[in-house]
Amino acid sequence: MFSGISSVKKAGLIMLLFLSISAFAGGQTMSHQVTAVPIAGSVLTQAAAATATAHAKEQKLENKQADEADQRPYDKIDPEFKGIGPGNNTLPFIISLVVFILATILGRRKNCKAPKLMMLVALLSLGYIAKITYVEARALGRQHGYAPVQPIWFSHKVHVTQNGIDCEYCHVDARTSRHAGIPSLNVCMNCHNQVHKGSVSGTKEIAKIYKHLGYNPKTGQYDKPGKPVQWVKVHNLPDHVYFNHSQHVQAGKVKCQECHGPVEKMNRVVEYKELAMGDFCLDCHRKRGIDTSNPYYKHYKFKEMKEKQGIDKITVDKIGGADCSSCHY
Repeated sequence: MFSGISSVKKAGLIMLLFLSISAFAGGQTMSHQVTAVPIAGSVLTQAAAATATAHAKEQKLENKQADEADQRPYDKIDPEFKGIGPGNNTLPFIISLVVFILATILGRRKNCKAPKLMMLVALLSLGYIAKITYVEARALGRQHGYAPVQPIWFSHKVHVTQNGIDCEYCHVDARTSRHAGIPSLNVCMNCHNQVHKGSVSGTKEIAKIYKHLGYNPKTGQYDKPGKPVQWVKVHNLPDHVYFNHSQHVQAGKVKCQECHGPVEKMNRVVEYKELAMGDFCLDCHRKRGIDTSNPYYKHYKFKEMKEKQGIDKITVDKIGGADCSSCHY
């Protein structure tokens, strides 16, 4: 089949094949790990060492929770929410880089019999490297597709969709506070002091609630010392970003799903939206109209604003929703 093709062209075709394979090698969500390296002779050594220790403990906890998840067949990412995010581009990047280096070296040899083919391979691999670099740079600091294992399995699909529990019954702080808040286990006990067995997980996960609370379901007494649950936060924003849930939920009438996606269908919570400033937050502020009946806005002269700016609709960006200082410290 390849008898009439020179060895250089064969190499080029093989590299093209590897480049094509690398394009399909991603797709699995990466687990980003950060390790602090102490700097010898620096004042940062102790701080770096402490950070490394903290990360080691976090990693140990994540590994423990991952091992527990292996014993929980029901704790899986739903098929419709898999593949969200940039995926793991490590292998495609390495393959593309190796192909680019080989094609460049072979193409620059004086006795190269297929310099144009080598140039084509090098350009294609370089283009793919640039694409991966852009995707990874754009995803820097974001956790699109992040779906950590929790110490206690909690299915929004079971609680919200099947049992009809309202989001704000558990996340009551979303209406009045900057943070939506994590419901205390006492909220869980409003139901689980009577419901001792789950429809999917049986008694295993509910027993963990009792253990953390020091609760004895047989006697109905809290007769043992409890300990807090180390929940893993899913939706994280950079430290320099200010976001207030009450401003959006109470004043803006924004539904939970608009930012968090169809959480009510998730057995394991996944960061469904990218939560990017330009493509998400500002885009929403430029389109969403405000509730002018809100007493807070009684001092705004909306009629004059519409006439002066020649617009029919007052959107969030028109009242400061696009100002840098509104969301950034």
